[in-house]
Amino acid sequence: MQPTLVLSAPHAGILTINGRFAGEISSDYPLLRPVGSQGAVYLDYRPLSGACRSMARKLVFSGGEPMQESVEAAEDLNVIIWPGGTVEIEFTPQAREAAPRHFLLAGHNFTLDAGVLYCEGRRLASLPEDAQTPEYRPVSGGIALVGRCRSGQYLLTLDDGLDRQTGFLRAHHLEVEADGRIRAVVGAGDLVGHATLESWKLTPEGLMLLGSEPAWANGQPAWPSTPGETARAMVEAALAGLDAEAEGYLAPGLRSQGIPAAMRDKCSLCVEMKYAPPDCRPCVGLLQLMGERLARVQALYYRASASGGPQGPWQIDALEQM
Repeated sequence: MQPTLVLSAPHAGILTINGRFAGEISSDYPLLRPVGSQGAVYLDYRPLSGACRSMARKLVFSGGEPMQESVEAAEDLNVIIWPGGTVEIEFTPQAREAAPRHFLLAGHNFTLDAGVLYCEGRRLASLPEDAQTPEYRPVSGGIALVGRCRSGQYLLTLDDGLDRQTGFLRAHHLEVEADGRIRAVVGAGDLVGHATLESWKLTPEGLMLLGSEPAWANGQPAWPSTPGETARAMVEAALAGLDAEAEGYLAPGLRSQGIPAAMRDKCSLCVEMKYAPPDCRPCVGLLQLMGERLARVQALYYRASASGGPQGPWQIDALEQM
């Protein structure tokens, strides 16, 4: 089967394939190009702005798919093999170093440079690449810096002298009390909104976990409302080890057949089918990691009926993996 490449990058740029101009790519406008099923493919990406660096990479195809060893050797590429011969390739080029960010908190001069936080010239800690400027919170047991990032919020704790890091948390939502108590809602990132509510205490020695319990990222579950969402929620619950919830999405005839355990053996993540599979039946994608940069998606076909129930209006009547 002749593969079709779907190429994208976080910043708009021009792409050449095997030395020939192919077009412009970005995250919103991927480029589709067929390539040979055997041999090397040379990809050269050049951004149209100074946000990131140019990169050239080589992938070797065999039998219509990129060989795993060539993908693992191609740094700053993420590759997903989809059913039907589609090979999705995402360029993740290294960002050019931004100018240091200087800010004043509680009378102290802070600098964030290349993801590293400094106070009065002293190196304190590394922060997420997308970290926004934090707020300064003096609390019992030390000092807390709380800021936002793409995944929610982050918390960096420091000793009273601002000399060293004593802890770090990243969560969907954070609450910091003056007495050093911290509540963190750590979301699982799934469709229904599972989360863990963690209770922490800041001490002079660092963060101490007091306990944790199941919770919902937005205060209540977002039960699936469509057949596709129901199939995805079933797989996600199985991957989280929530077998009773996973079977709650299944019709009675499919329960007690070990389906949740089978899902854990088949995939690492459940995704929507971005590209048309060979069969037109409704399905979701089972994504299995093949390496650090390579993953494969297989179709999980389903049939659903409007049976209703406490976990949404649909139940899965039949499942079949391609």
